[in-house]
Amino acid sequence: MAISFTRTREELRTLVLGKLGVLAAGGTASTADSDLTYEAIDLRLKEMHRLGIFWRKVTKRPLSFTIPANVASASASADVLFPISMHVVNGSVDDDVQIIGIREYADISDKTYQGVPTKVLYNGSAEFIFWPVPTASTTAKLVYEKIADDTAASTSPDVDVSMFRWLKDIIAYDLGDHFGKDNQTMIRFQAEAEKAERNIRKLSVERVDYAPVEIGEFYTRQTSTKRDWNTT
Repeated sequence: MAISFTRTREELRTLVLGKLGVLAAGGTASTADSDLTYEAIDLRLKEMHRLGIFWRKVTKRPLSFTIPANVASASASADVLFPISMHVVNGSVDDDVQIIGIREYADISDKTYQGVPTKVLYNGSAEFIFWPVPTASTTAKLVYEKIADDTAASTSPDVDVSMFRWLKDIIAYDLGDHFGKDNQTMIRFQAEAEKAERNIRKLSVERVDYAPVEIGEFYTRQTSTKRDWNTT
């Protein structure tokens, strides 16, 4: 029994066009229909990541990039969806840098103050603005969630294979109007696409191995909680 397998973007395209009734079993998709389907897949992959229907794309090894001396901003040159953690090299150690929002950055009165960076603002497009401004060139180390990659010929789309069956329903709904599907069919496609989104969310949920809790420990926690409630 095979438990590890892949599916290419061409196979996903065939599933989508088959559901739309454009491609018969064993048929060959036209170039125009294929290009349209690939574009719909790419747009959906990007949108679904931003909507929170995502599959983890976090590398264990941080991405390193240079922060020039006396310059506040630097670019990670990567497809950053959102930053998770940041460190800067300070001599022989990596100092933690707090990732802040635009309001917190706006509250900094002297943005030209120099020193070892302790805060950083993610400014989008992989650009980061550091504070204090570094006095010497150093290295930043970034752990981040990566944007889904575009599809490529004869390769698997940047999505878990377990989600293919449901992604097919979403792409078919996206293309239904283009292929002239009637209102009744589009209503059915919409319902199936909404169900598909829910199932993709379920498939992307992190699996956790729960540690066992002894009965005595559980009873102690419950008693302590009740005691705290009674004294407040």
